[in-house]
Amino acid sequence: MNRIYATMLLASTMLVSTEALAQLEEITVTAQRREQQLQSVPLAVSAFTATDLQQLQIRQTVDLVRVVPNLIGNNNVGLGGSATYYIRGVGNTESFPTQDVPVGTYVDDVFLSRQNGNNMNLFDVERIEVLRGPQGTLFGRNTTGGAINIIMRKPADHFGGYAEASYGRFNDREFRASVDLPIDAKVLSKISAYKVDSDGWARQKTTGRDLNGQDSFGVRADLRFLPSSDLTVDLSAFYAYQDMGNILNRIDPVTGDRTVYSGLTKGYLARFGFTGNKVNNDLTDLTKLTAVTLNVNYDLGPVSINSITGYRKTDQNYLIDSTFAAPNPVPWGGSPTLDQGLMEQYSQEFKLSGKSFNDRLTWVGGLYFLRERNITDLGTGTGTATGLTITGDRTVRNVLDTEAAYAQGDYKLTDQLTATVGLRFTHEEKKLDVRRNAGGLGPDLNTAGIIAAGIPTQLHANFITPRFALSYQYDPDVMFYVSSTRGAKSGGWNGRALANNAFLSFKPERVWSEEVGMRADLFNKRLRVNVTGFYAYTQDEQISAAFISNGTRFFTTTNPADLRNYGGEFEVTWLATDQLRFNGNLGVQHARYTNISADVAAQQRNCNVALLANNTANVAAECNRGFVDAKGRIATPVRAPDISFSGSVTYDMRFDALTVSPTVGLTYNGGYGIGNAGNSDLLDGSWTGTQVLWDASVAIASERLPNWLLTVECKNCFDRAYNVSFLSTTGIFLNSPGVWDVRVRYKF
Repeated sequence: MNRIYATMLLASTMLVSTEALAQLEEITVTAQRREQQLQSVPLAVSAFTATDLQQLQIRQTVDLVRVVPNLIGNNNVGLGGSATYYIRGVGNTESFPTQDVPVGTYVDDVFLSRQNGNNMNLFDVERIEVLRGPQGTLFGRNTTGGAINIIMRKPADHFGGYAEASYGRFNDREFRASVDLPIDAKVLSKISAYKVDSDGWARQKTTGRDLNGQDSFGVRADLRFLPSSDLTVDLSAFYAYQDMGNILNRIDPVTGDRTVYSGLTKGYLARFGFTGNKVNNDLTDLTKLTAVTLNVNYDLGPVSINSITGYRKTDQNYLIDSTFAAPNPVPWGGSPTLDQGLMEQYSQEFKLSGKSFNDRLTWVGGLYFLRERNITDLGTGTGTATGLTITGDRTVRNVLDTEAAYAQGDYKLTDQLTATVGLRFTHEEKKLDVRRNAGGLGPDLNTAGIIAAGIPTQLHANFITPRFALSYQYDPDVMFYVSSTRGAKSGGWNGRALANNAFLSFKPERVWSEEVGMRADLFNKRLRVNVTGFYAYTQDEQISAAFISNGTRFFTTTNPADLRNYGGEFEVTWLATDQLRFNGNLGVQHARYTNISADVAAQQRNCNVALLANNTANVAAECNRGFVDAKGRIATPVRAPDISFSGSVTYDMRFDALTVSPTVGLTYNGGYGIGNAGNSDLLDGSWTGTQVLWDASVAIASERLPNWLLTVECKNCFDRAYNVSFLSTTGIFLNSPGVWDVRVRYKF
């Protein structure tokens, strides 16, 4: 291998000048809860600096799906402020707080318990790390899919900052700014803010209003206290107001415009008997976020003590209609949902880290506590051409208490070979309470009825989630590793149920994930090649399927199967010359359901019998339900395309004092299921088909104006429309349309 490596290096030097050349930036990450260079971490991690985020047009967290291999996601159905993520086929689309997230989001080491409000507008971010695969040892709550770790920029020790403004399609106006204001050498401060305002890109047919725009703003204040060289105290407070619609829309066959056919308007549903303040919700997703974080780090030399305290409150109010109602929309909609939710959480973590045995052992350990309280006032109905029937008007309360203890150590067996062993123990308790709202119509949903149906309203779970790894540093620039990791996601309830006996509980899902990988910086650190192979087996996957209870068949979230997935991920960054840069990533996977439950097997048999007998009624009852497709087959797992790719190329053109840097990016996947019963040969909209999206930008900088940057950019430049979420054949959501903007940034 030394000969091969030397030959490659010689070939590289023949392609470029013998002068000193630029090298790829070393990225520091905290994927193992301590600072390490990205290329030395034995995990599947994609990391993006602030410069990367700017160049790749990553303005919201959901934009990450364009640049991370085997990460699939989009805005949740109807909810622009909430994003659903799948990593290696593991995820869910449910934002109701009785179900937990399989892909966790963290901001400065604080776990966000809900998908609600997780699609944040990004501003003043230092970097983002996306960890692929289960995170069962070191990070907050257990997650089976992975984690998105957002690290905000800390206050600087000198005055400075930036301001950025843009204008774009759909009258989109954005402003972001940050200023560092050090008080003295031991007290640093920073204020950051953003404002986004756009008219919307989907026209409501009945009113002429433009929907699915954005009216959002946020402000963040940071204080850093440095009372001594050993002690650092970081305090931050954040508030955001996010009005981000994602109302169901289709492309009008006459005009070609995005059109909302639902006739719903603010306040109209109050006349049918819905109760509470939710009747005043507008046809959008409005989320108010409040967060406070206190991080205290005391460095005692061989041991560092860290206390991380987090508080987060999310107020979410939305009105959506998830049925396509053309050509004759009605003012009450086809399937309206009114929601007023309060989600509140408090977390506390104590972490110790250090080195022992002449620095051969690097270790970290700690205790973690989380309490979560959620209140959801939910109203649902079914509309027809003549009126609306209330199917539920209830308040659902659920509480979570969890405690965990964890430890992980990396021991150098030799100067090149390191063994990693980690272990986490987690205990969780959950409680559910349901009540029909006073004065509300619809079924009498209540806790006593749920208990009478034999459904527990309290759940307890214990998880033991270990991690094992071996990494081999072949030379300073090439590392190989193997790992085995356990992850778990707790159980819950079907909080959207329309009958007491349908609030079915489901079990936790657990996953073992095995990985092999290589991390390499080649050709004098001008070519970075990261390769990961994985095999993951998820037990008791939480998905919607047939379930028979007391002789009644439900189609709801249960644990009807296991999920097996294997594949690979390839990430490449290449500085071909000092002016030409390539980025690319490729994800391949093969996900299939295994160990099918008896209930689903019976449904599949009944479906095939009905298809052979051409029994229309039984076909409707048994086929294309749960994850048995319309042809009586077990469907392909959702959001797990066999192949996906994204890449970009940037070229810096220099003209005297001017540098013009065009970037062109491509995102591609071969198609995947978005309906649980979707398969590639079905034509019911439950399969996306091949997706091809182009992005582009041109950045202009001048030596005469060194603090200014002008950028012209577009996302989904050719305005391609694809199905991305599926509720039914009349409830299919599209991706966002193409946008462009002109952006000016000033750094001071």
